[in-house]
Amino acid sequence: MDIEGLRRQIPTVQKMAYFNTGWEGPSPVPVIEAIKERLEYESYNGPSSPEVLESAESIARQAKEAVAKLVNASPDEIALTENTTEGLNVVLNGLPWMAGDEIVTCNLEHPSVLLPSYNLQQRAGVKVKVVILSSNSTHDEIVSKFEEALTPKTRMVFLSHIEYSCGLRMPIKRIRRLTQGRGIWMLLDGAQGPGHVRLDMRDIGCDFYSMPGHKWLLGPDGTGALYIRKEMLEQVRPVRVGYRFAKSFDQAGNFVPLTDSIDKFRVSTTSAPLRAGHLEAVRFHQRIGSDTVEQRSLAQAARLKTALSAIPGVRVTSPLEGPECTGLVTFTIEGVAPADAVAAMWKTQRILTRAVAFPSGIRASVAFFNTDDEIARLAEAVRGLAKAPKPRA
Repeated sequence: MDIEGLRRQIPTVQKMAYFNTGWEGPSPVPVIEAIKERLEYESYNGPSSPEVLESAESIARQAKEAVAKLVNASPDEIALTENTTEGLNVVLNGLPWMAGDEIVTCNLEHPSVLLPSYNLQQRAGVKVKVVILSSNSTHDEIVSKFEEALTPKTRMVFLSHIEYSCGLRMPIKRIRRLTQGRGIWMLLDGAQGPGHVRLDMRDIGCDFYSMPGHKWLLGPDGTGALYIRKEMLEQVRPVRVGYRFAKSFDQAGNFVPLTDSIDKFRVSTTSAPLRAGHLEAVRFHQRIGSDTVEQRSLAQAARLKTALSAIPGVRVTSPLEGPECTGLVTFTIEGVAPADAVAAMWKTQRILTRAVAFPSGIRASVAFFNTDDEIARLAEAVRGLAKAPKPRA
């Protein structure tokens, strides 16, 4: 991997040590140019002219095909969305729930998992069961706790593939095996998945996987995708309906809904420039290779964990080794509030990280483009904060 050559294509990293890809990735020049070129094309050729509309459909089709290839799915199982949370809501609110059905999730989840679940609990009488995990729980411990949590009333397991707060990679395939043959759906929040780790929907075996385009894939805001396993399409009914929902209709009240196609979730006009950026982001990633990106991220994250663990007063709360690890590294500094540490490193060193609330800590997203020098800079900045005099209580 030509790290310096790749970094030259990412303007952001020329100005700062960027460790916040898990929130939003810095787009490379090819993505920026794809958006600009599409905007100019629409502006100079009429946004609703036949040729422009036809090319917009082509971009959407190519984006679906590119995402499908990235995650080993069929394009007929991919809907383009604006973000991960949209896809989660499409599935959660579109399924046929009954009062008393159970959703099993865990305490490490992002609000985009917990809050839609709680809303469904209040609205439809669904029970939400929260499995209690720690940020460094092992896969064996996690599987054991989920096995205990499942009951005959369990209707869905709803989890993040990778926990945003600590980088814990969940044992999805093993949990899925617990649910097989029991009528239990599996919905995954893939916010930290694409562009970070290699994805294979056939191998994972989940029913639904919602993902963004703007994080590790380095695409623009307002892009994402939702995977719905083909056999599950008819069970999910759109809660927001547009013209694509009809097989046929007329002005006299006759209406035949579209039930077996993922196109039923298309509501109205979307941004072709953003779709063009999303498409180019997937292409940029695929030119490097998912396995190459994942292994580089894991290696650099391990380097950072080693450096941080050697600093007195610093505790790494992410998994230190094994299959639970990812490129997300969360840590604490004794006597220093995470938000204060994040602000200080940005102000004095131009090092961008993120504070997370639960479990409380400082999160560094270690991407393929982060260098040894940047990791050393981050560790040295943390060392300085750990040595700084603490205010009296």
